[in-house]
Amino acid sequence: MISFFRFNLIIFASVIVSVLLLSLLDLLFSPNRKQLTLERSLPKQVERHQEESLRLIITNKGDKPAQFIWTDDLPESISTTRPTLTTIEANQTLTIDQPVQANQRGLFPIKNVYLRYQSLFGLWQKQRMFVIENTIKVIPNLSESRDYLSSAQKYLLHEGSKIRKQVSGSGEFAKVRQYVVGDDPRKINWHQSAKLNEMMVNEYEPEHGKQIIIMIDCGRMMGVELEKGNRLERSIEAALTVATAALDHGDYVSVVAFAKDINVYVPPGKGLSHLQTILQAIYSLKVEATESNYLAAVQFIRTEQTKRSMVILFSDVNQFFLDKQTLFLIKQLKKRHLFIGIGIKDEWKQRNIALQPNSIYEAMRKTVAQQIELSNRREMLKWKNLGLDLIEAKADNLAVTTVSYYIDQLNRGVL
Repeated sequence: MISFFRFNLIIFASVIVSVLLLSLLDLLFSPNRKQLTLERSLPKQVERHQEESLRLIITNKGDKPAQFIWTDDLPESISTTRPTLTTIEANQTLTIDQPVQANQRGLFPIKNVYLRYQSLFGLWQKQRMFVIENTIKVIPNLSESRDYLSSAQKYLLHEGSKIRKQVSGSGEFAKVRQYVVGDDPRKINWHQSAKLNEMMVNEYEPEHGKQIIIMIDCGRMMGVELEKGNRLERSIEAALTVATAALDHGDYVSVVAFAKDINVYVPPGKGLSHLQTILQAIYSLKVEATESNYLAAVQFIRTEQTKRSMVILFSDVNQFFLDKQTLFLIKQLKKRHLFIGIGIKDEWKQRNIALQPNSIYEAMRKTVAQQIELSNRREMLKWKNLGLDLIEAKADNLAVTTVSYYIDQLNRGVL
């Protein structure tokens, strides 16, 4: 009995020793921490909801292969996927493209990469932290701006808008002069020709570009969540699209972002290079938990811009109907400028208007939504009769609706 016990003890001890030897051997054949290096590169800026890649370059300077996993300190607003267990051979460099998609605008610091690698048989794991300080700049999605630049007419096609060529004789009238060979017959001033008994033509100063002011409301009502982002997110993207259209057309564009105070002011500029100035100024705008101060915004515009301009305000137009002071302020603004208010349709209201009620509760919701819609339409008609345009569009059509209005006003020559 005792000999049998000793025999089992010897076997047990042999197993323990074998495992320890195997473990030490496995540790001996695992790479040293200093033999693994890691570098990370990333784009200067990424667009919201556009997939980009962070590049990791991992080098194994040792003479033994390694299996590893890694993680990092990306913010929760940036979604990503990482491979599971990855193998890097001895004296090799491995390049990994890590897909990322940002869901929120702003400037986000990232610092650490944590690399955990295991030995050949997986009995040992080592971890190393690489401190690599980077920042990810997340800008608004510019896909609609690119769509406009690639084909403006195709972009506006489903809205029924058509970009017309500039009418001959446009621009500010300068003087009447004698007709010379080569003048456009459409510029002949028949009244002066008959009066002076010689052919006279109108002369115009060349078109110097219209003035476009884009106002972006950052007050609390712009924080209402939509299916994709919130009202402010979609308004910023639409504002950049209409800025692209205006700058591409040769107009001057300025931007005013406000809530309780004026948050951002971009002075008028011309040319598509000015779009980058606008983008860098507004990419980090946030919704503020305060009411919008329209008085301060209107007074600021009246002070800064004395030339007649098209003022495009991105806001929640429904709150205009609750404050008579806003109507008074906008009427004062219209004395010099052409005004339009652009808002996003209430998704809850639209869903309930389209509802096929199967209960009293659903019927009540549908009725309330219809009453709100009728009330808003009456208020919009009231503003329309005062020469003030208010437009609501679905979130996905906000940019194209705004650009269509801008093109329509140019075609009509009302600015």
